[in-house]
Amino acid sequence: MRDLSQAFWIAVPVGLSLVCVLLGLIPVGIGTGGTTAPIFTLAVAYFFAVHRPEFFPPWAVFGIGLLQDVLSGGPLGLYTVVLLAGFGLTHSQRLFLVGRSFSTLWVGFMAVCGLAAAIAWFGASVHYGVVVNPMPLIWQALITIAVYPPMSFVLTRINQRLTVLAPAA
Repeated sequence: MRDLSQAFWIAVPVGLSLVCVLLGLIPVGIGTGGTTAPIFTLAVAYFFAVHRPEFFPPWAVFGIGLLQDVLSGGPLGLYTVVLLAGFGLTHSQRLFLVGRSFSTLWVGFMAVCGLAAAIAWFGASVHYGVVVNPMPLIWQALITIAVYPPMSFVLTRINQRLTVLAPAA
């Protein structure tokens, strides 16, 4: 019975991430004539790494990243590494982040987005064998940072429901 219950609670962030993978396929105009898409899944991974890491294990983050890579058509493994690195960094700083103000959490997310952009730039440059223009990735990070507050609001409400309904860990 415990395994079934645990699978249900893991399905919540995984399901949210699947929705975010699909939302992340919708490009956003950036005002410079180009388009990019926020990494919504990074926001979910960051949030759950801080608030509910037991509900979002690394293997699930890996699977979501791999799905995002396959559906986006980018270099296979690039966003898998980005999500795992963001999740791992956040999880390693969890004790510092838990119970902090939203402002502190947002600054932490900004750092994770910066790391994500750097990893994506490096990975794309290696994959394509040229130094790629970092501006689309910088815009992607900025847009992702901008969408974090409303996403955090929604994720906080979902986490509050989970806290009420979840069995003690």
